[in-house]
Amino acid sequence: MRQARIAIHTAFALLSCGPAGAQSLALPAQPPARFAPVAGARLPLDAMLRDEHGAALRLGSLFGRGPVVLVPGYYTCPNLCSTVFEGVLQALALSGLPAGSYRLAGVSVDPRDGAAAALARRGAYAALLPGGAADLRMLTGDAPALARLEAALGYRAPRDPSSGELAHAAGFVVADGAGRIAGFFPGVRFDPAALRKSVLAAGAGVGVNVQPPASFGERLLLLCAHYDPALGRHTGAALAAVRAAALLVALGLAGWLWRRRGGGTAG
Repeated sequence: MRQARIAIHTAFALLSCGPAGAQSLALPAQPPARFAPVAGARLPLDAMLRDEHGAALRLGSLFGRGPVVLVPGYYTCPNLCSTVFEGVLQALALSGLPAGSYRLAGVSVDPRDGAAAALARRGAYAALLPGGAADLRMLTGDAPALARLEAALGYRAPRDPSSGELAHAAGFVVADGAGRIAGFFPGVRFDPAALRKSVLAAGAGVGVNVQPPASFGERLLLLCAHYDPALGRHTGAALAAVRAAALLVALGLAGWLWRRRGGGTAG
């Protein structure tokens, strides 16, 4: 029983340390940011955006040749957006998809982002894409056009009033040549085989929603990967959730040890 007592004491120490120790063990409420696309939803192909040189560009001009991998975010994001885009580039490089079989497009959902920021990101990412700059576009737009695109993507990124940063979810979509959403990949690191399957299915006109149901552990990890934009660190609620998970694991271990040592049998 000594191991069980150690496990329980360790869990309670985790719960009590730090400013989050006194908070509720319940998971925090869902943030207002969201990314919940619906398979088969159509993107607003007539929406007028701008390319990385500031020239007007109709969203539909990216489509028709093949699938488009579309990554929303914003170019001046200090935290998550570059990590997401690098994860997409890595998955594409490992997918075995031939250059020219898809297009990759980033789109800033912040209307304050301009051509200079978009061009800088394109220069940084083009060398990492199998097809190079020819298959990569970095888009910007004004607020009304971006609002239409966000609505079609099920995307919402509210601005923090104190820092001015956007609170947003991580992920991207695969759209077929007609501009219909064929696949959704949440997170920051992605399975190359699943991405290949989604792009090939979209190229064949067969929609595949590849989003798996998130387990408790996955939701907790995604929660803990996010920072409070006002504080620049993990929120106390996220830390409380981590400690709650540690307590559950420790109690489970203690129960297993108790049963194994015969503590649950009458003597």
